[in-house]
Amino acid sequence: MVSADVARNIVGIIGNVISFGLFLSPVPTFWRIYKAKDVEEFKPDPYLATLMNCLLWFFYGLPVVHPNSTLVLTINGIGLVIEGAYIIMFIIYAAKNTRWKMLGVLAIE
Repeated sequence: MVSADVARNIVGIIGNVISFGLFLSPVPTFWRIYKAKDVEEFKPDPYLATLMNCLLWFFYGLPVVHPNSTLVLTINGIGLVIEGAYIIMFIIYAAKNTRWKMLGVLAIE
């Protein structure tokens, strides 16, 4: 029989694996952007929103805020790095006006 703590950790690990898969789901889109050297008609909104989501959950997972939140902290730290890479690539290949809008949103975040 599995204790409640072990079951909770297993569910948390499964959640992290699924979240990691979701963070990687835009890879084909960004591969297309990289090959075309242009963002085409893609919008940056989902990536900016996911970055903000990861920032908030990362803050929540800090030991000072919520002790024993290692799984929350790690997956959202990974998400910050992945989403940051997407946003940097988007900024590199975006048109100038889109680039400035994105930088404005990032400054607000």
